[in-house]
Amino acid sequence: MQYKITLTDTGKKKVYVNPGVREGIYLYPGEIKKLRLEDGSELEQDEFERIRLEYALPRAKHRAIAILAKRDKTEQELREKLLQSLTDTQSLEEAISYMKACGYVDDTQYARDYLYFKKGRKSFLQIKMELQKKGIPAEVLETVFEEEGSQQMEDILEQVRKYMRKFPELDFPARQKVYAHFARKGYARDLIREAIDKIGELEE
Repeated sequence: MQYKITLTDTGKKKVYVNPGVREGIYLYPGEIKKLRLEDGSELEQDEFERIRLEYALPRAKHRAIAILAKRDKTEQELREKLLQSLTDTQSLEEAISYMKACGYVDDTQYARDYLYFKKGRKSFLQIKMELQKKGIPAEVLETVFEEEGSQQMEDILEQVRKYMRKFPELDFPARQKVYAHFARKGYARDLIREAIDKIGELEE
């Protein structure tokens, strides 16, 4: 099968090679010249795939590694970054599969690490919502939070202590304000009350 090539300037130093009957690939002008691709020219299907594997896929992998070298990403975050780099869908997905196979992208481990570092500053509800925005699948979140169990006193005690310093005395209205503040953040009611009582006992 032959593809009829259409060259489209992307405005980002890359040219989109569109064969018309399937998604194209992004190449640099120098690569276009080297491959002698011209607008309107024809290209065999297997030759187009060879070009994709030789140029587009390695570039997608290298870009993925460069992104992950700066900071860990979820699969969704990496996908979004690669799309910004003008990467065709097939090369993008193959690059992500490669990163996952190498262990460079692991949504479950990412969620575990994120929870570990955030649980002393945020409620489990807040952390879960942040991970959802990062594209962590619901089944992964369920597994990770089930492994962790319920939020512990040590996760909230210091936060409550610092917030209570705003109030000259720990009277009933002050306790109510502290309780409401942390309830809005998603902490369990019993945990908030226990933390307030514990700090109250220490202050006496």
